[in-house]
Formats: sequence, structure tokens, C-alpha cells
Amino acid sequence: MGFKKLALAAAVAAAPMSALALEPMQDDALSDVTGRDGITIGLATDISAGLKIHDTDGLANGAGALVIDGFAITRANTTDQISLIIDADDGNATGTDAPYLNIQVSLPADLSVNLGTLGVASSGRDDTTPAWSTANTVSSIVTLGTLTLGATTMNIQLGNEPQGNMIALNTSITGGVSLSGFSVSDAGGSVSGGSLTTDLSVVDSGGANLTVNTGIDISASGLVIGLDNIGDATNGIDVRMANLTLGDGTASALGDVELIGLDLTGNLIISGH
Repeated sequence: MGFKKLALAAAVAAAPMSALALEPMQDDALSDVTGRDGITIGLATDISAGLKIHDTDGLANGAGALVIDGFAITRANTTDQISLIIDADDGNATGTDAPYLNIQVSLPADLSVNLGTLGVASSGRDDTTPAWSTANTVSSIVTLGTLTLGATTMNIQLGNEPQGNMIALNTSITGGVSLSGFSVSDAGGSVSGGSLTTDLSVVDSGGANLTVNTGIDISASGLVIGLDNIGDATNGIDVRMANLTLGDGTASALGDVELIGLDLTGNLIISGH
């Protein structure tokens, strides 16, 4: 057999293998190669932003705006990540198809959230030609402080909700929740110039961490946050206000205040009007 015939025979023999190699891999085959199905997103970044919330009808005379400056999320280490694990499920574990999107969110330890300062301004959203503008801002009425979170995990389900809530938190926040540098200033009126300042922390009553086992949903009435299972199941939470002052922050120091065994029930409902 000549060289050309040998080459032709080899090409014919190789054709089925070439076609197989070009076939797209199915999802189950890909999962064997790459690991679990679904999507994992790691946010290895710090975040900063400003926020304006426009109340377009105002209380009496027109649109106003809440202005938050200096909001930032900062990780303790550059290698820390906010992790999102995303999966779609057919919800057939109980024999009834009820598909849902599952998003597990994990926060690293010592995540620092600077809540910024809260001011108020006139909004341009009710002008004859509505504008995304603010004017006459009264800044820093409230310094919201810096919120420090321990390692935290929450689970979000969209579509159907076999876990019973849209957002489920069932975790122990290491070190509890602490808020430093909080202050409220009296910026107007005939008597002004003073402020209330404190550092705030919330932990299980008698403990060092904060237990959270609750759900968050959006109802027809607004955002609903369950309060029943925040803190120790038997003893509730301890709220500690350190360095509490009223006035100019020096001669008006009140000291430290503890609220022991606060037991919360029912829901917190946040809605617009």
C-alpha cells in the first residue's frame, strides 16, 4: 500500500475519535472534572460608597433626602473574602417540584463596616424636571459608627423557600456585634450643640458571642425581621453602652451602662409610606 493510501486509511480511522473529541461535555461530565456544580464567587475587595435615599413626597412641604457619607466595608486581611456559593435546585427532596435559587453568603472574621455619617438635605426629585440632586445639606447629624462583625453565615433562597424564609441566619457571630463611635448631635433649634455618644456591643446574655437563628422576608407590609431567636434562647442578650456621654462629651460623661437579659419577641417591620 502506498504512502497516500496509508495516510487516507489513518485519517478515516481517526475520524470517529476526532468527532468524539469535538462533542460538548455534558454537565455531569464537567462536574466530574471541575468539582461541584453551581457557581462560587469570592469578593476579595474592600467597598466604599455614598448613599442618598430620596423621600419624594416628603412629610409636608416637598422632597427631602437622607444622605449617608463615608460608608465602607473593610476586611481585616487582604486575603479575606466574602464568599457566595450559588446553586439552583429542583426542590424535589420531598417529592414535589418546587425549584429555588440558593445563595450561601459567608463573611470573614473581623469584617469592619463603617456605616458613615447621616445627614439630611433638600431633594431635587420633586422638581418640575426631576433631578438626582441634593442641596442645603445638614451633615453629620448622626455618626453611625463602625460595625465589627465576627465570622457569619447566612442562606438566601429565591423562588420557593424550603428553609421557610427568604433569608435564614443560623449562626453564632464570634465576639458578637460591636458598634464604636456612635453619636447623635443636636444640630438645630434654639438649644443645640450637644450630642449623645457611646460605644455599643451586643452579645448573648452572660456570653461572649451572639447567637442568631432567625428569618428575614419581604411581605406585603414591608421587610420583616424575626426577633424571637436573637441571643441566648433562655436568657436573651446583653446590650453594653461604654463611654456614654451627653452634652459636649467631656464634663457630661455618664459612664458605662448595661442592659442585661433583654428578651426580644415578634418582628421588626420596615416599610415605606
